Amino acid sequence: MKIRRRTLLTLAGTLLQPISVAHSHAPDTDTAGPQQVVVKLFGAGLGSLDSYGTGVLVTAEGHVLTVASHLVSAGFLTAVTSDGKRYAAETVATEPSLDAALLKLKADPSDQFPCIDLKSSLDPEPGTPVLAWSNMFRVAAGNEPVSVVHGVIAASVPLEAVQGKWKFPLQSRVWLIDAITNNSGAAGGLLTDASGTPVGLIGREIRHAISGTWVNYAVPLTTLRPAVEAMLEGRKLANSQPQRNEPALSARELTARFGLALMPAVLERTPAWVDAVIPGSAAAVAGIRRGDLIVLIGDAVITSESDARRRLAEYRPGQKIAVTLSRDEQLLELSLMVTAPTTDNR
Repeated sequence: MKIRRRTLLTLAGTLLQPISVAHSHAPDTDTAGPQQVVVKLFGAGLGSLDSYGTGVLVTAEGHVLTVASHLVSAGFLTAVTSDGKRYAAETVATEPSLDAALLKLKADPSDQFPCIDLKSSLDPEPGTPVLAWSNMFRVAAGNEPVSVVHGVIAASVPLEAVQGKWKFPLQSRVWLIDAITNNSGAAGGLLTDASGTPVGLIGREIRHAISGTWVNYAVPLTTLRPAVEAMLEGRKLANSQPQRNEPALSARELTARFGLALMPAVLERTPAWVDAVIPGSAAAVAGIRRGDLIVLIGDAVITSESDARRRLAEYRPGQKIAVTLSRDEQLLELSLMVTAPTTDNR
């Protein structure tokens, strides 16, 4: 039975030719399918943080849709296409309310890539058979095909989930999948129906907020399409839900409590770059340096300096914070002690 199932999945990966894939002008794109539009992503990992993931090509120019994970936040990323070619990838934009990130492959302007057509994505009914395409467990590193998992759409529901102690920020309905699809490295993979038509973007490894069980889900591409179009055009998603009014440390409070200063917010989502560290402060004792990029605080992915100030505001004196930094293309996890704020306001 296992051999038969593996054979069926192999046939699905080699013969499937969805009409919803937008073809480039490069040779051999008439046979483009899910295997050709899914890319393998490689970046920095540490401990339980995987150094690999998955993305989906959404434009012929090399734009890749994936989840807004630590791989995106770390600032250095390599993408490997189905033919085994490697490209540096840069982050174009993120949409936290949908846990989505848009990357751009640093390719020659004349290069064209096979990609999905988001306009052809559909919303299947519960009970629809689906295929989940991803580089789970880093099975593929070059031109090897990505893995395929067969499942069924179980339901369309709002996602109530947590990531560690944090409420997961996704603010949309998702497809629940009756299969183990959300494995290590699978986040950002492509969910299609049995004919290969794009359906959703595979989500992260997270737990249900109430039951604590692992959730296998994908965000509908019909939901993601407006966000992708907005990110491509350099504008904010018009119907993006406002962020919750969470308290945040001011720049002065951040310095008084941690001896730390972040780069000023010159953009709407300025990354959390460390601009200065006071000698002898809690930040200095922890080993934080000027030029470090804060990627995670606890289990929460940090996407901006304001995000970092909000997360740090949740801790009290005497607590220790696990802070993950990107430094010299490596991830470092440091322990930051929360101290009582100093009274010196100079």
